Amino acid sequence: LTGMGRVLPNRQGDATRARLIRTAEKLFAEHGVDAVSVRAINAAAGQGAAAVNYHFGTKEDLLSAVLLDMGSAVVQSISGRIDRLEAGPAPDLEAVVRALTDPYLELLLAHRVRGIRWIKIVVHVSRDYTRPAIADTPQDELAQRLRLQLDRALPDASPDRIAQRWPIAVMSFLQSLSRVDQWSSSPRMSDDELIAFYEDLVSFLI
Repeated sequence: LTGMGRVLPNRQGDATRARLIRTAEKLFAEHGVDAVSVRAINAAAGQGAAAVNYHFGTKEDLLSAVLLDMGSAVVQSISGRIDRLEAGPAPDLEAVVRALTDPYLELLLAHRVRGIRWIKIVVHVSRDYTRPAIADTPQDELAQRLRLQLDRALPDASPDRIAQRWPIAVMSFLQSLSRVDQWSSSPRMSDDELIAFYEDLVSFLI
C-alpha cells in the first residue's frame, strides 16, 4: 500500500530537505527508484554532491522520507477507516474496498501531480517488500487488519481464493490510479471526471 520507513532527524536546512524530497519524488516516479542515483538527485536539486548523505544519510532513507511526505495521511486515513470497520458489525465488501481506496481518491483530489507521482513510487517499491525503506512499516499490519475485514465480509469465500485475488485487485487499483490522466482524452481529468473514473474502478474491484 505505502512505505513509512525511518527518517533521520533533521540536521539543518528544512528548505533543502524539502527540495531534495520533491526532486527525488519526481525522479523516482519518472524513472523508477533503482534507476536514479544520489548524484542525479543532488544535481537536479541544485545541491552539492554530499547533500543527500548529509540531510538523510542514504538513498534508502531519502526514499523513506519521500514515501512519508505524502503517505502518512493516506496511512492514517486507512487505519481510521479500518478502526471503524472493526468496531461495527460485519461489513459488506464495498465498505472494505473503500476503506483502502477512498484515501487515495482524497490524495489525488488534494494533490493531483504529486499524488500520482507518489502512487507510482508505491507501485515500484511494492514489488520488493524486503527493501529497508518499507521493511519496518505499518503496511503489513494494515494489510492483515484489512484482510480480517475481508474475511468478515466474505465468510463463505475460500481463504486461499481471497489471498490470491486481493493482491491482484490492490495492485490493479494502484496501477490504474498512477495512470489516471493517461486514460483521459484531455491532458488532465477534471475532478468530476476523476471521481467518476474512481467510482468505476471501485465497482470493478468489487
